[in-house]
Amino acid sequence: MSQSVKILSVLFLLFYLHGELQAQTSSTNVGTSMAQFLKINAGARAEAMGGAFVGSADDATAMFWNPAGISETERGSLSFTHIPWWADIEINQFAFATRAGNIGTFGVSVISLSVPEQEITTVLEPDGTGRFFDASDLMIGVSYARHLLPRFSVGVTAKYVNQQIWNERATGIAFDIGTRYNFGYRNLTLGMSVQNFGPDMRFDGPDLSRFTPNTNDPSEPPSRRPLVKLETLGFPMPLHFQVGAVIDAVDSRFFRWIVAADLKNPSDNLEMISFGSELMFKTDYAALFGRGGYVINNPDQKWSAGTGIMLDVSGYDITVDYSWSEHEYLPGIQRLSVGLNF
Repeated sequence: MSQSVKILSVLFLLFYLHGELQAQTSSTNVGTSMAQFLKINAGARAEAMGGAFVGSADDATAMFWNPAGISETERGSLSFTHIPWWADIEINQFAFATRAGNIGTFGVSVISLSVPEQEITTVLEPDGTGRFFDASDLMIGVSYARHLLPRFSVGVTAKYVNQQIWNERATGIAFDIGTRYNFGYRNLTLGMSVQNFGPDMRFDGPDLSRFTPNTNDPSEPPSRRPLVKLETLGFPMPLHFQVGAVIDAVDSRFFRWIVAADLKNPSDNLEMISFGSELMFKTDYAALFGRGGYVINNPDQKWSAGTGIMLDVSGYDITVDYSWSEHEYLPGIQRLSVGLNF
């Protein structure tokens, strides 16, 4: 198969998935998808740029945005992000990518969300029953990317998704696919990705089993009543299409300024446009970053900002990034990322 046929095949698949997404997209679909934690922006750098990152992603965090981006990894890349969410919820995001010569680049990504324990209350015991429940979300992804042409790369991620509330659990398998093309002018790069393409998820567990009451004899012991199980509805994954471009507005020896813009089309919300910018003041051994972003048509979040530093230590690039996101109705969210590129 020629290289041009491969590229056309990948682009056709992306636009097919985009068509499926557009068919589902409606303002009435808000809150109809499961695994909402998959929509939380990953990485302090990306969040500081307003999520305009599908074309910029070029390290381990690319697996959360556009898996084709890990093809830019020279040898290896490692990233860890911590997000203290609302209501004492903790979110951690981990990613590792390594190049395997001409075979391509492989990666592993993990997202974990944990909700602190809460005491169970009932109508008869409003002050608590002495029992506790918690909730958690987990995503484990495996990615692969490679260059089909010197300036064109493609990547795919297969991921296992798990959601748990007390004794009930929902699991599913989803796929991401992305492309990245560098035009060779001022590092202008176009990126596209379709995320969370997979079957519906539904909760199941022992707490959904019930003994049916005997209306003729309410005193009958529950053990003698028929056991039935409640069947929950299935809900789709939060399918998401994103296309964007990034360009070097200025690139000199000691200063670099990039600007990016992305169009986002989620299956359970309206289309959004993100704009992001990054300023880099650099020397041969260190770099200092300043970032900002703005989102149009997002009813909750409008702007974000952040900073970062990179140090070259014996050929290893150590990065520390921070972001702040301002929200309309709830307090702002902070992110802290630590990375290693080698």
